[in-house]
Amino acid sequence: MTTIQIIGLVVVVLLAALAGFFIIRKSEKHDLLKWVTLFVILAFALTWIFSYGYFNGADFSDYGMSRLGLTDIPNIIYYAMNFAGDKIIFLLAIGCFYAILSKVEGYKKLVTNLAEKLKGKEILFVLIASLLFVMMAALFGQTFIGLIFAPFVISIILSMNLDRLTAFSVTFGSVLIGTLGTVYGGEGLEWFNYYTGLTASTGIIYRLVVLVVSYILFNLFNVLHVKKTLKEAKVDEKEVDPFRVEKVAKNAKSWPIIVVFAILFVIMVLGYVGWEKHFEIAIFSKFHTWLMGLKIGEIEIFKSILGTLAANASFGTWNLFHMSIILFIVSILVALLGRIKFNDFISAYGEGAKKMSKSIILFVLVYMVMIVVYMCPVMPTITNVIFNGVSKFNPFLVSLMAFIANIFHTDFGFTGYVIGTFFINTYAESVEIIQLIFTTMYGFVQLCVPTSAILLIGLSYLNIDYKTWIKYIWIFIVAILVILLVLFTVLTYI
Repeated sequence: MTTIQIIGLVVVVLLAALAGFFIIRKSEKHDLLKWVTLFVILAFALTWIFSYGYFNGADFSDYGMSRLGLTDIPNIIYYAMNFAGDKIIFLLAIGCFYAILSKVEGYKKLVTNLAEKLKGKEILFVLIASLLFVMMAALFGQTFIGLIFAPFVISIILSMNLDRLTAFSVTFGSVLIGTLGTVYGGEGLEWFNYYTGLTASTGIIYRLVVLVVSYILFNLFNVLHVKKTLKEAKVDEKEVDPFRVEKVAKNAKSWPIIVVFAILFVIMVLGYVGWEKHFEIAIFSKFHTWLMGLKIGEIEIFKSILGTLAANASFGTWNLFHMSIILFIVSILVALLGRIKFNDFISAYGEGAKKMSKSIILFVLVYMVMIVVYMCPVMPTITNVIFNGVSKFNPFLVSLMAFIANIFHTDFGFTGYVIGTFFINTYAESVEIIQLIFTTMYGFVQLCVPTSAILLIGLSYLNIDYKTWIKYIWIFIVAILVILLVLFTVLTYI
């Protein structure tokens, strides 16, 4: 690095730190928006300091400066919405689904009855619900898919007179814990492995250990917080629930809604567990091939009805588009069961989309951070600067680089594409540890840095500011970071 680059980097870091300080101390409104905007600006600044480049294996090629400016912003927004399109549609589908559900008497009764029956069993419910979200994130092929049940569980928790931090931790927080110790789950891990030539079974025992330890430690803090909340006995934060349950009719029946949720869960398990890829169970792909080949005359009937997206999507290979259409169909079914009029159905869909709009705007901004360093790939250059002349594997330097890259890479797979191949080729004897470091550091960033999509979606959904979350989670963050660094050290040097 030149002297000018060093000075520029120092100035940018100091200004970013100062801006962060003022957001923490002075900002009472829109703090999530301010945080993520700060990181968008920081990403732009990096393109003014570092040239862009690419790795071909372990070899780095520098292509010179490509500074991004004001006229690039519309293009960045376009690409951000394009890259995040499947998740935006999925979030809208969830919002619309629950906007319908919240008007159905059977759903209201289900939430109310569960909240009443679970009084006195709050800790047990927190542990079980958290485990469910952790396992869905750790095992399902799409990280976001478990969020289908988040609004339902949040409504139950808030109806039990627990607070919004508990509701967030049990749902969105637990999804992030599942990301931290992912076993087979997440499209990010799949693409990271694709670009680096690894598999999900690489280092799986280490990731499983991280998952178990993280779940236990995270829920230790949750249980302590729940006990404190129950002692206060003054908590009533139901008003923060976007789909809160109001008055319930006495003659309402909840069993049809239970059946709907059960069907949704079965579909999720079938669609998002990698049956053939991870477990060599080929029955679903064979069934899919047979089903798509059925003809009436010359027309492949199911292939034509279900469309091109379903043509090669057997169970275990679904993406978020598939579940989005399922949610739309189920929403219609629920509306029919609840005898919701067509006009009310349309109005509810509009309300659901509106309630998710804040989260979606923040989500697009998070993707803008990544698109900036996608259009001008500075992470390979930064990697080359840090590791220039480092011949021996150093887990601490790799952890630092993984942390920096994942702050700006919302998509973990993109990290594998731009810098993963360098590490795999340069330190071929340490591939298991490299995968472990990048996977866990990605999950670590998702827990605590305001460029985490799920973090910002969840915080905005429950109207929790970033400072409140950090005050709640900081001891866990420090503890899990120490545990991870000790694990990396042991695996490398002992």
